[in-house]
Amino acid sequence: MAQFDVYSNPDPDTNKSYPYFVDLQAEIISDLSTRVVAPLVARDELRHAPLKVLCPEVGLKGACYVLMTHQLASIPVPSNLSPVASLREQRYELLNALDFLITGC
Repeated sequence: MAQFDVYSNPDPDTNKSYPYFVDLQAEIISDLSTRVVAPLVARDELRHAPLKVLCPEVGLKGACYVLMTHQLASIPVPSNLSPVASLREQRYELLNALDFLITGC
């Protein structure tokens, strides 16, 4: 798993609401047995637009998704997942969302 890679959510209990998740953990600590991720939600599924600095919109497979930064989770490193996309080109927007979550700035 690499930072800013996007994966399909394999969990049948949550993949309808959260079809994808993004790896946000720095690769320098990839030896850990867990990764910090945040889910992506289809923009059409949200009633109200969330605060964009906290929950930036990203394009994926021709659709608009929202990164739910405030729903960070730590998951065990899956052995059988392959990335479906990368959000590396939105690196600064994603890092700004994490910074806003932690510092409020």
